This record gives sequence, C-alpha cells and structure tokens, in this order.
Amino acid sequence: MLVHALQRVPEWSHAWRRAGRLVLLLDFDGTLAPIVERPELAGMPGATRAALERLRARPDVTLAVVSGRGLADVRALAAIDGIAYAGNHGMEIEGPGIHRIHPEALEARPALDEVVGRLAPALEGIPGAFVEDKGLTLSIHFRQAPEAAVPRVRAAVHDAAAAHGDALRVTAGKMVLEVRPRVDWHKGRAVRFLLEQMRPPAGAPVLYLGDDRTDEDAFAALEDARLGEGVIVADPLPGSTAARSFLHAPAEVGELFAALADAAEG
Repeated sequence: MLVHALQRVPEWSHAWRRAGRLVLLLDFDGTLAPIVERPELAGMPGATRAALERLRARPDVTLAVVSGRGLADVRALAAIDGIAYAGNHGMEIEGPGIHRIHPEALEARPALDEVVGRLAPALEGIPGAFVEDKGLTLSIHFRQAPEAAVPRVRAAVHDAAAAHGDALRVTAGKMVLEVRPRVDWHKGRAVRFLLEQMRPPAGAPVLYLGDDRTDEDAFAALEDARLGEGVIVADPLPGSTAARSFLHAPAEVGELFAALADAAEG
C-alpha cells in the first residue's frame, strides 16, 4: 500500500545520514513543474526551486533531471547548474563527465522528418493541435484541441508513423502523443545508466519522482534491481504503479524537498 512521501522522510533521512549520500532523480513536467497548456510556458514554482537549491548546495546530495523533453529544453527550464540531465526519455544524457546520445535514435531522424512533413497538413485545420520537434523524438500536443477533434489527431499521428513502423513507435502521455525511435531505451534504462556513473554508496536512498506512464519504467527499474524507489506524483493515484509512495501534486514536491533539507540541517 502506498504511503504519502512526507511520512517516509524520517526513514530516508536516517538512511541518508548513515550512507552519507542522497540521490534524487527528477522528472520535470508534472513533477518539478505543473502541467500547463503549452510546453514552453512550464516553470518550477519558486518554493520548489528554493527548497531544491538548498539540497543542491549540499555536498552529500546528487541530483539529476530525467525528462521526455529535449535535452536543451529541459536544461534551460530547470536551470539547475552542475547536475546531469537526461532528455528525450534518456536518449540524450549530459552532465559532469557524462555525454551520451543513443546512436540508433540518431539514425531515425530522417523518418521523423517525414512524419513532421505528413503531420503539418493533417493538423493544419485542428486548432490547439501542434507538433513539438524535440530532435530525437516528436510530441504532438492536443490539450487545447476540441474534444471532437482528438480522434482525428490520434489517427493522423498513427498513420504518419505507420509508414516507418520498423523505425518508429507511438506512445501516449497526458494529452500528448509521442513519436519515438523504436529503440530499446526508456527512462528506466537511463536511470540505470546514470546510477552507474554516480555510484552511490550502499544503502544510500535513491528516489525517483515522476508523474506519467513513462516514469513507470524508472520506478520499475529501481524496484526490480533494488537500487531505489519511486515516488509518484498523482491525484487520483493510478490503479497500479511500481512506485512505493506518492505525492498529490507538484506543490507537494517542493514540500518534500523542504522537509528533506530541514531534516539534514536539523
């Protein structure tokens, strides 16, 4: 049974003191920042940023942001210096001493260009539907589109990607469809890769905070390998999740950061 993450702070703080390290792996949209109508308008609340900066300033805390956004985009929006960023669900990762771009994902770029070309006329007459080109992936947003037009958006995306079925696949998120290279890589694999670089000491609490279906890959990767645990940010909670605890909303993410910082300073 899931418990509220704030109830776990004493346990995590004790493990942190004992091991000498806390690792926080953080999704951006819906976790560090509330979901908004257009992706370029997203931003981290001031209270969340202030609490996260308290943690970042500590030498015994390691942070990374793992997002479906493009790498440059999420780095600019999160704007946290000196940490690792994994963009496009981990297909591009950069940080201190880390640089990795998935080679097979790069090879799929010509297929993505063709999908963009097919979607432009298909979505032209649907207000509120648009393509966000993230370099290694595409996000087709329809949060602002009329509800009656959503089936047309879905059909257009699947039809455009079907011509490249061997190279591309379509996944669904919160009012968004993604066209991604058909490669064996996701947030779970990215998290495992990051932890191999970070090498946290045995017993150190490793927490991954996320809100969407793609974050379940990270929750499961940590749980299956007993490397850490997931904290899902959702209300209502999903019927099933690999996370062990929850927060109701992004505002509570900042509260969790503040509680962890208070525990460390106290």
